[in-house]
Amino acid sequence: MTATGISVRTITTPSEREAAFDVRRRVFQEEQGVSAEEEFDDDDDRALHALALVGDTPAGTGRILFQPGYAKIGRMAVLKAWRRHGIGRAVLNHLIALARARGVGHFVLHAQVHAIPFYAAAGFTVAGDEFQEAGIPHRRMERTFTG
Repeated sequence: MTATGISVRTITTPSEREAAFDVRRRVFQEEQGVSAEEEFDDDDDRALHALALVGDTPAGTGRILFQPGYAKIGRMAVLKAWRRHGIGRAVLNHLIALARARGVGHFVLHAQVHAIPFYAAAGFTVAGDEFQEAGIPHRRMERTFTG
C-alpha cells in the first residue's frame, strides 16, 4: 500500500534539514541505539538530503554523496508509522533521479541486513561481505545504470 500525498523534496532550508535530522534521530538513535556521534558526521555538510512528506508531515529522509565515479546513498530512514507505505521507495527514487540528472550511473550503499530485500527490489545487488556499522550488520550493495 502506498500513502497518498507523498512528496519528496531536496532539502534547501534549515527547517527542512532539521525535520530530516529529527527523522534520523528518531529512527537511528531512539529505535536502533546509534549514538549521535555515529549518526551525524561531516558528510552531512557535503551531501544532498531529501525529505519525504505525507501532506505536511515529515515521514522519511535520505542523503546522497557524490564521489568520483559514483554516488553513495545513505541515512535512509522512515518513521515507524509510515513504513511499508512507499515512503522509502519515493526517497530512494528521488535520490537516484538527482544523481542521474548529474550524469551519475553507479550507486553504492551500505544496507542494514534486514533492508537488503528493499534495495534488491530497486535493482541493487549485494557486493560485499557482512560488516558492522554503528553496531548493526550491513552489506555493501551496488547498482549501475547503463545509457
